[in-house]
Amino acid sequence: MQKMIPALTDRQRFWLEHIQACEASGQSMAEYAAAQGISAQTMYAGKKTLVEKGVLPAAQPPRFQRVHVMEAAASNQWRIGLPNGVSVAFAGEVDAKTLTTVLSSAASLE
Repeated sequence: MQKMIPALTDRQRFWLEHIQACEASGQSMAEYAAAQGISAQTMYAGKKTLVEKGVLPAAQPPRFQRVHVMEAAASNQWRIGLPNGVSVAFAGEVDAKTLTTVLSSAASLE
């Protein structure tokens, strides 16, 4: 089943292109807007309209999660406490992708 995309005005398409370019750049919306010489406030308003129309998702997952290392690393063993009260413990080596997946999943638990 194909998702129906609502009709967009020229202005909404303009903001959609900038928002997608901003996300692809890895910059914050304020940084991207300044680099492009456009108003960050107007860009945020354009994004809000696109979210309300269902063109963009309502919320992006946080790119960073505040953590607190609960015990000093010893013998390659780690225990990380997340703000939601979940602790993640592991020993040995772990690659960045796996660690990111585990921490993102743990951070989404309530």
